Amino acid sequence: MPNQQQIPAQFSSLGNMGNVVSVHRAKVSVTANTFVSGVFILSSGIALLIALAIGWDRWGSAPSPEILSAILPWIIVSAVSFGISALLVWRMISHRKIAAVIFTNGFAYSDRKGVQVWRWEQVEEITANVVRHYALGRLTGTSQTYTLQKSNGERLVLSESLQDIESLYHHLENSTLKRRYQHLAESYNHGNTVTFGPVHIGKQIGIQIGTKSYPWEEIGEVVIDKGVLSIKKKDGGWHNKANTSAGDIPNLHILLSIINQIVGLKAGE
Repeated sequence: MPNQQQIPAQFSSLGNMGNVVSVHRAKVSVTANTFVSGVFILSSGIALLIALAIGWDRWGSAPSPEILSAILPWIIVSAVSFGISALLVWRMISHRKIAAVIFTNGFAYSDRKGVQVWRWEQVEEITANVVRHYALGRLTGTSQTYTLQKSNGERLVLSESLQDIESLYHHLENSTLKRRYQHLAESYNHGNTVTFGPVHIGKQIGIQIGTKSYPWEEIGEVVIDKGVLSIKKKDGGWHNKANTSAGDIPNLHILLSIINQIVGLKAGE
């Protein structure tokens, strides 16, 4: 288990957060980026020297358009290499402070703007947007973005710039799920309309997506397949336009749990 000495320095002064559970640093490697950036800087310099050498060699013995035509490709190579190097350096600097630490009482996140502290009881919503990428029918990778929100509207977006982002998300989800579920389930049981982003549920309205409501008695089951939530009629057909992206729904696990208890849930791929 990580100890206090292993966490990034910007988190060392945090108090009342409990023990360190896990540390998630930025994916960007300073050593690798420095090396690659150095290679492109060297390439830029070599290309520029070649351009100068060609110009010097042909100066006075060839017309200016011919000299320009000869050195222009090398100047372009030099400029592109320098631009790539600058981009790598900027990326390294902008990611230098990115890190997250899970504590027993909450978690903290830092970037170049500073350190944000989130205690478990402050997390009101978690939205998981996981997109699978395919090429020729084969899965080639995934893009993961997780958005957290407090009751005061403060938001935090966690992305794959952090190491082991999926493990971080599962810890955040599991550490806050019970309290979030109790709050939303109690609100539903008291007859309130409960909002999950684009989806609203209530005893009177059933499920509402956008401006259209689908009473519980007309719903056969709710299906979530390939990242899309859809509503099936009791007669087996589908409610028209009753679908929305699962990646847009905050507290999705809680919504699906409540729906499953009422009309049943079918999960696809």
